[in-house]
Amino acid sequence: MSEVLTKRVGRPSVAAAVPRERILAAAARLFCARGYQATTVRDIAREVGILSGSLFHHFASKEQMLVEMVREASISMCVGAEAVLGPIEAPVDRLRALIRFELECFVGNRTRDFYAALISEWRDVPASVQPEIRGLRQRYAGLFGGVLDACHAQGRLRTMPDAASKVLHGVNMSAVSWFRQSGRYTVNEFADIVTALLLTDERKRPG
Repeated sequence: MSEVLTKRVGRPSVAAAVPRERILAAAARLFCARGYQATTVRDIAREVGILSGSLFHHFASKEQMLVEMVREASISMCVGAEAVLGPIEAPVDRLRALIRFELECFVGNRTRDFYAALISEWRDVPASVQPEIRGLRQRYAGLFGGVLDACHAQGRLRTMPDAASKVLHGVNMSAVSWFRQSGRYTVNEFADIVTALLLTDERKRPG
């Protein structure tokens, strides 16, 4: 009898066997397709292939899933962008590298749902977490702002840095909905197109 109980206790449950990352990925897909508010815990469980109650082995609520994916996406964008910029000195090269990095985050097959949720659903994060997410957004925006300012100081931007930032924001955010890896352009090709739209030709710089 005790041997049977020991085997049962030692056997992992179906919920424990499902990685948290798989649950978050499923939730991110649904949040992007339907919106956070319209997605239920039952929907997420069905997407993963487990019972609704099994989700609570990993997460206390649907809200916790959103908080974790938005926090993870925000931190990884900041850390990733800082790592990309680290070895690069020339402002124009830094700008091109940042644009490529951001596009890869937003349209990469493995990451697009997480970052799309960051774009469209972050306002549904509870008020207690909002200051942290805003701080991370400001940290990331500061990286882009510094690079744009440096490009402007060298006379390479076609417009003022704040306008260039808004153009970049609009282009990259919209790419989430239309860009496909199997489409006409690769991420790097499209990033180069966007960069070229923002920068003047170095050969035409005054002086």
